[in-house]
Amino acid sequence: MKGLNQFIVDLRNSKDQEEEFKKISQETNKIRLKLQSSTALSGAQKKKYICRLIYIYVLGESETVDFGLRESKELMASKVFSEKKLGYLAGAIFLNNEKFKRKSVFTAKEHLNRILVEIHPQIVQDLQSTDENANCLAIQMIASCFTATNVTIHDTDSNSGKWVEIIDMVYASLTSPLSKPVVKKKAAIALKSLLQIYPDVLVKNRNWAPRILKIVEESKDLGVVTSSVSLLNLMLTLSPQIVRSVVPSIAKRLYLLVVEGQCPKEYYYYDTPAPWLVVKLIQFIENAFLARDTTGTNNNRVLTLDNLDVSTVNDLRQVVAKAIQNASLRVRGLPNRNFQSSILFQAVSLAVFLEASCEAIKGASNALLILISSNDTNTRYLALDALIKLTSRSKSSSYLSSKETFDENLPLILRLLHDNDISIRRKALDLLYTICNEQSYTTIINQLLDYFPHADLQLKSELSVKVAVLAETFATDSTWYVTTMLKLLSIGGGANSNGVGFIDNEIWERIVQIVVNNDDLQKKSCRIIINLLKRPFPSPSTNQQQQQQQEQQPQPLISETMIKVAAFILGEFGEKLSQEEDGGVQIQFRLLYDAYFVVTTSTRAMILTSFLKQLVKNPDADFVPDIIDLFEAETQSIDLEIQTRAYEYLKLSTVHSDFKLAKTIVKGLPAFNQQESPLMSRLGVLAKHPGVTRSKSAVMVQNIRGGGQKPGNEANGQGNGHATQSKALTKNWYSGYHRMLQFDVGIFYEDSLVKITYRLVKNNANLDLKFTFINNAYKAVGKNITGLNVLDLESLADQNNPNYLIQARQLPQADFSDKTNMELRALIRGVTAHQESPIVAFTFMCGGSFNSINLRIPISILRTATPTPLSGPEEFERRWAQIGAHLGQQGESTVEFQLAHRQDPEAMSRSLSRLGFAIILCGTNSTTATSANVCVCGAGILHTQKTNYGALIQAARLDEIGRNLAITVRCTGGGIAEVVAFTLKEIFVGRY
Repeated sequence: MKGLNQFIVDLRNSKDQEEEFKKISQETNKIRLKLQSSTALSGAQKKKYICRLIYIYVLGESETVDFGLRESKELMASKVFSEKKLGYLAGAIFLNNEKFKRKSVFTAKEHLNRILVEIHPQIVQDLQSTDENANCLAIQMIASCFTATNVTIHDTDSNSGKWVEIIDMVYASLTSPLSKPVVKKKAAIALKSLLQIYPDVLVKNRNWAPRILKIVEESKDLGVVTSSVSLLNLMLTLSPQIVRSVVPSIAKRLYLLVVEGQCPKEYYYYDTPAPWLVVKLIQFIENAFLARDTTGTNNNRVLTLDNLDVSTVNDLRQVVAKAIQNASLRVRGLPNRNFQSSILFQAVSLAVFLEASCEAIKGASNALLILISSNDTNTRYLALDALIKLTSRSKSSSYLSSKETFDENLPLILRLLHDNDISIRRKALDLLYTICNEQSYTTIINQLLDYFPHADLQLKSELSVKVAVLAETFATDSTWYVTTMLKLLSIGGGANSNGVGFIDNEIWERIVQIVVNNDDLQKKSCRIIINLLKRPFPSPSTNQQQQQQQEQQPQPLISETMIKVAAFILGEFGEKLSQEEDGGVQIQFRLLYDAYFVVTTSTRAMILTSFLKQLVKNPDADFVPDIIDLFEAETQSIDLEIQTRAYEYLKLSTVHSDFKLAKTIVKGLPAFNQQESPLMSRLGVLAKHPGVTRSKSAVMVQNIRGGGQKPGNEANGQGNGHATQSKALTKNWYSGYHRMLQFDVGIFYEDSLVKITYRLVKNNANLDLKFTFINNAYKAVGKNITGLNVLDLESLADQNNPNYLIQARQLPQADFSDKTNMELRALIRGVTAHQESPIVAFTFMCGGSFNSINLRIPISILRTATPTPLSGPEEFERRWAQIGAHLGQQGESTVEFQLAHRQDPEAMSRSLSRLGFAIILCGTNSTTATSANVCVCGAGILHTQKTNYGALIQAARLDEIGRNLAITVRCTGGGIAEVVAFTLKEIFVGRY
């Protein structure tokens, strides 16, 4: 490297840039000749020249080094590690050379394909190598070169086979039990880059996601977990339902790190165990709560508290509580404080999804309120951002909006509106908007109006929209609303240096809509507007002495936005004011006429229209000649819009002396029928204000918003809202399903590796299911089951109004040699249909093999049956007749089927009794209500959370030997008999 050092010294000693460029050109030509000579160069010589080319590239002379790629590829194939490493480094640099891009490709996708073609053979060779150093270099090359945004590779692309080959090999490097942690760390990052540009690979290989999740769950190396979190976040967007299953294990890892402090010494940063990993993991769980399943029709959230087990929720809540507690403790050293604050910010974002207690919300709010006074800009910004998330998402956000806390911290937040950093000022504005409620809205709005003249030009537009939305949201008094909004227009109607107004059109147009739609506001608005046009509007906090000083100062120009509103409102409703008391049409005309000559052409056009309306409504007024003269003068205007309007209005005013034609054309404006405020849509998610309650001001808000109502969900094209089965069930799943449908205890599933038994306990509408996983492989070959994971518990019930709810109360142990347990609880809310039964998905490792099991669990209303003893067949017949008379065909259903083997009445009675029915008749009895062939009668009660139903069952023989049967069911609720009859048929016959 002596030659390189000397070259660097020579360049630094150059007198000027021209001399430096000359030396670079000479050196480049020299290297070109050496590399292109017929004499073979050694690896050391190639390294020497390649290093100089890299240095020249770093200096910005990329166009002079586009010839070193071939030699770099040769170094990549070297057996010497130092040469191979330099070859990969140089190859990554030269392949991304801008000149190389311009010469070779025209799009980012084509550029990636060109890189793939150039390095594919060498990459494949090094990925197949047993040398971990070669593996790492190849994987690192992939991660650095194959990164692009808005580029997607498809199966139909010409190089798709090469892409898939590399992705498969990187995936193998990540999941192989033989790969060392350093390889897995790099492979996780590289695989994330590859899947970003070729996501179909993960979608097609459904077993990949569970295997990758196992790496995250079981890895003892925190570096591997840290590297894999970004891959998890990508998978969350591609397969959200599958990634949800990793949340319990991540919650347990967070608990060990944050609460118990179990962390290797090398991963401690100052006094904090693996803080960067903690932040990433908490953020991942937050992303899981925010993720939605876009594959279905309902776009529901993937993760909620309802589909998490109690242990996981408790772990997460303790992590949040510990993070808040740590943030309130004194620590030494700024780095440690920064990391504790970072963990706090992320924990607060997660807390709102965990239905944290009021005490936890209070503690988090107090910790964040302390941090917003920090001297560090980033800390203040993040603290404000966390407070906004806390108050906008949390049901317990009323703490920060309570009067005591609000009064104490309002001055602090207001000071942040004058912070040196505009991002802090914007966040402070968002926080005030978020904590605003029915108790504090007048204070906040008045403070924001006071702040408006001092706000940044970039902030005034956003500030005006927020004030307008708050006023419309919390308005309970029409006069207050109009006064506040017109006050906003009067102080914020200016424009920046480019002539762009601070008040957007949506604001003043919304005021007009509301005044038009509310008769009681029209006269009040006209009176307020006239007063505003006569004198400046005093700010809310101005005392009497300051107001007198303002009145002695020169009068400022009236806001043009205010004049627009005045032109519209006075033109429509100005005649409602009395002549003497309020200021009649003469005063209104003079105010608008004086303003006409100081406004822009668009506002002049509105005033001309207002003058036409005044002329029509007051044909005998003294100002009518002035209006006619103005129309005539403006027919010569250089502005086409003004000229056209003036000419048309002049004709309308002069065709008939009594303005008959003008009166026919000019009509009052009808009420607006707008269903949603345009201001709300402007603010997006912030418009869904967390503090809004409609109970006090429902009538006022409905009137203010134009009287429209949002359509119900039934108009959104949902259909019945049922989820569709998304998993292929495991072979031989039905035998266990059929067994659980009729027996309370038994084997649910069994193969050579695992056996799953179950026990069902009924408590009216509650069904408690206890599963026991038994390791069959341990008895045979002595292998433990590891990484047992409940991948998903997918309910197929109606998403809008589910007939049942199912929740995991206890998850099985991940690793075991003998047995482990899992508990589920199902709550029957309504009549559960056959296709609604949930699917539970398991994955586990055993003896190096990856296994997945998808099983359906029967959740049936028939399993809630309890016996109803009757006095005898006579009472049974009486109740049978009552149901028939009351419900008719809606309360009855009959199914006919053939049994594989003959069943006598005693066997059928035992089956019905086992299901929960009282046996009223066993044996042929010719006196029963329906047929002389009836051999079994049963009675029971079916329990649901909503109500209970009586059920009567008759089984009749259709032949002499008893193989053909007919079961008739009558129930006290419509549509229930059909479900019960179908389930009984399945129990006696089976489906497969």
